[in-house]
Order: sequence, then structure tokens, then C-alpha cells
Amino acid sequence: MNENRRRLFLIILAVILALLAWAAESLYFTDYEYHYRTKRFQKILLGKEKIMDDCMNGLKPILARGEPHGSVSEKNIFLVAEQNEITILEYIDGKLTYWSDNGFDVPQIRNDSLFTKPLIFLQNGWFIPKTVQAGNEMIVGLLRVRTDYGFENDIIKNGFEKDFRVPANFGFTTEKDVS
Repeated sequence: MNENRRRLFLIILAVILALLAWAAESLYFTDYEYHYRTKRFQKILLGKEKIMDDCMNGLKPILARGEPHGSVSEKNIFLVAEQNEITILEYIDGKLTYWSDNGFDVPQIRNDSLFTKPLIFLQNGWFIPKTVQAGNEMIVGLLRVRTDYGFENDIIKNGFEKDFRVPANFGFTTEKDVS
């Protein structure tokens, strides 16, 4: 009798495990994971965009008052921007006069059409731009979304896996999906 109970228990356990494996496989091949990761990516990105908006809006009154460069309030804004991988560029009369990140080349002469796009690629990374203008002075904030180097090693790393918690092969494009 005891032997029959063991067999019945093993059969029931095997059926339950088979059903769980089938459910896991069904869930894996659905769009659930894609939607979950996309939602998490958007949530993190919106948080970073809010920080960039706060930095740019904090620079508006500084520009309006004409405070000199290096003021305490400006340094605080630049510190927050640096901690969140936001590059700040300052153009006066269309010429670059200040930039906060030497890690990549930026246009020396302002290209009005470049910073109006929702997502731009500059030298080694993808950025979301935001601009603030006061008279002849334009401040451009560039939120780094992804870094793309031609090679990778222990020091130089591609991607944005750590910040956005996505897999290394995750990517995006500016082209519209036609499917």
C-alpha cells in the first residue's frame, strides 16, 4: 500500500512540475517580459528626464539674473547634472563657450536642427536633448541614454545595462517600425 502511495505521489508531482514548466514556457514566450522591461525602462528614463528638466529650469533664473559663471547655485546644478550623466552645453551667439563633459566632441557651432530631435547620436552616445534660451545665450542639456564605443574592454564599456537594468543586447533605433 505504501508503494502505491509513493507512485501516486510521484505521478502527481511529475504532472504538477510539467504544468509549471508549461506555464513558465508560455509566459516566457509572451510579450509580458518585453512589456515589463519596457515599462521599467520608461520609468527610469522619465525619472532621469525629470532631473534634467529640474536642472534646466534651475538654470533659467541664473541666466535671467546674469549671474557670473561659478556661482554656488550654478555649481550645485552642474553637480547634480554630472551625477546623472547629463552634459550641459552653453552657446552664446551660436558658438560653444562652455561644456561640462570632455568625454565626447560636441558641435562648436550650434546646429538648430540637431537639438530639436527627440533622440540624437553624438560621437559615442545616444542623448535626449533639452534646450533653454535667454537672449543670445542657449543652454543645451544632453541626457546620456546609451554609450556606444567601437570597442569594449575592462575600462571602456558600452551600453546602459547598469542604469536602466536591461540586458546587454538591448537597443533602440530612431527608425520607425514598419511591421
